[in-house]
Amino acid sequence: MTNINDFDLIKIADSTSIYRDLAAGKVIPKQLYHNLRSELIDNSNYTLLFKHQSHFYQLYQHIGFELVLDESGEFFYIKDAQDHESNEADENAFKVQVILMLLGRYYARSGRDLENIGKIDLGINADDLKALSKNDEYIDILTTAKLSGDWGKVLEFLSFRNFAHKTGDKRYFLNAAGMSFLYKLVDEYQSDEPETDV
Repeated sequence: MTNINDFDLIKIADSTSIYRDLAAGKVIPKQLYHNLRSELIDNSNYTLLFKHQSHFYQLYQHIGFELVLDESGEFFYIKDAQDHESNEADENAFKVQVILMLLGRYYARSGRDLENIGKIDLGINADDLKALSKNDEYIDILTTAKLSGDWGKVLEFLSFRNFAHKTGDKRYFLNAAGMSFLYKLVDEYQSDEPETDV
């Protein structure tokens, strides 16, 4: 009887593709946006990681990373298992947080339900990008975080890391990973607010 291990079941090209994305600071979300069908579809790389979690956990552990599944946002990411100091992954995570915080603040201040920023047909449109670009406070914050003041490029950065998807010219929406991250930031902000006596 031949022993079959996960290395026999997983194609090298698939494993390489996943590693390249993770090493580039991307997350692997459960779903991706399909431009031609204008809908979210299952991400085969997420499915592969999910089905063979123990294999990939060990694989990344052997090369100095920790593979993490964020169940609330349904995405995988890696972090350096050895170095808990500031590194490029932490810098990218910080940039993502800054962008999401600003988008959440803008969306809430515009009187819209925060949930709508994650809907394909609503999300962020050209008018939103124009309004964001005119907000000097937001531009200053982006610049301080070493991000471009161009909101088109900022959303491309978010999309490249798989926290948002582009649905058309100057149209984006946050996916489950982006929404999960955003709601965590909102919860942290609300828990940090000082309590007032009524």
